[in-house]
Amino acid sequence: LRDQHSNLAVYQGSIRVYMRTIKRLRDALLRTLMMERSKYPVLSDWGGINVKKLWRVGKVPTGRMFQRLDSNDKGGFVVDLLLDSSMSQKGREAFVAIQAYIITMALLEAGIPCRVTGFNSFLNFTVMKRFRNYDDPIKATENIFEYYCEGSNRDGLAIRSVCDSLYRRHEDNKVLIILSDGKPNDVRLQAKNGANAFRGVLTYSGGIAVADTTKEVRIARRRGISVLGVFT
Repeated sequence: LRDQHSNLAVYQGSIRVYMRTIKRLRDALLRTLMMERSKYPVLSDWGGINVKKLWRVGKVPTGRMFQRLDSNDKGGFVVDLLLDSSMSQKGREAFVAIQAYIITMALLEAGIPCRVTGFNSFLNFTVMKRFRNYDDPIKATENIFEYYCEGSNRDGLAIRSVCDSLYRRHEDNKVLIILSDGKPNDVRLQAKNGANAFRGVLTYSGGIAVADTTKEVRIARRRGISVLGVFT
C-alpha cells in the first residue's frame, strides 16, 4: 500500500504532462488503425469494370480491366504488458509504473484490450502478479501503481507463462511488450559455512539466462506473437 501511494504521488505531481502523453499516444494509435482500415481502389483481374479502360478492348492488349477496393487492415490487436519487478528495478518503481500506465491507458482508449502482469522470483519460484486482465474496467488500470520490486527475475519463464495464454486469444495480432532493465538473471545467494549452494540459484545467470530468454522469445514469435522489449 505504501508503494502504491508513493507511485501515485509521483504520477499526480505531473499528471497534466502524463495525461497529454496518453492522449498523444492514443491519437497516434487511432490514426494508424484508421489508415490501415481505410479502403482504396486498386486495379485487378476481378471486381467491378473499370469504365476508363473500356476503350482498350479490341485495340490494345488489355489487363486489369477491373477495379476493387482494398485495405491494409491487419485485423484486431491484443497486447500483454510484462513488468520486471525484481530488485534491479528498485528506486525506479514509480517511473516504470507510470510508463506501464501510460501505455495501457492509450491502448484501452484506442479500443485495444491489454493485460498487465508483473513478475519476480524467490529462489526456485517465479511469482506473477496480475494488475489488470484484458476485459477489466478501465478503473482497474490504477492497480498498476501497486507495482513494487523485490527478489530476482527469470525472464524466460515469465515470457513463456504469459504467452501460453496470449496465443490463445482470437485477435489476429498479438503483441507482448516487456518493460525490463535487460538483465534476465536470478540473484546470486552465497551459502554460509561451506554449505551447498541454494538449489537452482546459481544456474540461471549470465549466458544461460540470456539463452533461455532468447529461446522463449523465438518460440513466442513462431507462435505469431510480436515481442517488443522496452528498456527501463
